[in-house]
Amino acid sequence: MKRPKTRTARRAPDPTTPTEQVAVSAWLRLLRVQALLEKEVRRELGADFTLPQFDVLNQLARRPDGMTFVDLSRQLLVTAGNLTGIVDRLERDRLVRRRPHPADRRAARLTLTPRGWKAVSEAVPVHHETIARMLALLPRRDLAQLRVLLGRLRDRLEHRLTVPARRK
Repeated sequence: MKRPKTRTARRAPDPTTPTEQVAVSAWLRLLRVQALLEKEVRRELGADFTLPQFDVLNQLARRPDGMTFVDLSRQLLVTAGNLTGIVDRLERDRLVRRRPHPADRRAARLTLTPRGWKAVSEAVPVHHETIARMLALLPRRDLAQLRVLLGRLRDRLEHRLTVPARRK
């Protein structure tokens, strides 16, 4: 008896170069590692606040004199519009205070409340310990090398994004 022919799925030819394939693979690994780290940090921080809320609190803790939405958005690499809902919730929970900016009536200056200071001072050590524990899965030498490589990539990307593009 003759077997029916089975069709094997054919893959479309990959138009990318080997360099592009490595770059995309590295990008996907960075995203996956970030997602895994964030998942663990979220678990460790608990339900007190979200990671974006923690990021805002952490940035404000570094600037006791406060920050504007524009300053904060530049630091966090998000739009000021994206911050509005986050800050609204933090303000509602009495973790952040919004005050008129002394030099610009159109802007608000964001500062931590005493309750916000307490929350961030409790959360930062948990965050640092979690990151250290997760990255300790790599030998210290590899971690140091990863830090150098990521720093080099960050510096080159920042330079490239601040230098006007050349016209072709």
